[in-house]
Amino acid sequence: MTQRKRILVIDDNPSFREVVQVRLIKEGYEVTLAESGQAGLDAVKTQTFDLILLDMLMPEKDGITTYQELRANASTMHIPIILLTAAAVEGHWEAMPYETEGKIFILGKPYDNQVLVARIRQLLTEASGGIEEGSTKSA
Repeated sequence: MTQRKRILVIDDNPSFREVVQVRLIKEGYEVTLAESGQAGLDAVKTQTFDLILLDMLMPEKDGITTYQELRANASTMHIPIILLTAAAVEGHWEAMPYETEGKIFILGKPYDNQVLVARIRQLLTEASGGIEEGSTKSA
């Protein structure tokens, strides 16, 4: 039996967190929610995740600062992160080089749920060495 992939959703908007959680659970993922960058950093201290969805614009600790802290930590630097932002073109998907840590993946809000799920599957497959694992939901 395949273990469900675990996704951490870090976003200050409770409605957004709930919508994403419902969709990802429906797709077979295990989802943990964090309402701030600091709450997300606290979550990765006690749990392991296969992928992180991170809002870019949050009060106090923004997405870029949280991203930098995740990349600076040896236990989280390997986790694929999708940075979500309303500051990009709607539905836009971009992989950008970011300092020396590899790539930062940016998805513009709002976006199509199918696009988000497809990108999550893509990153989880790449992270597992090309083996299609993703969720427990069959295609």
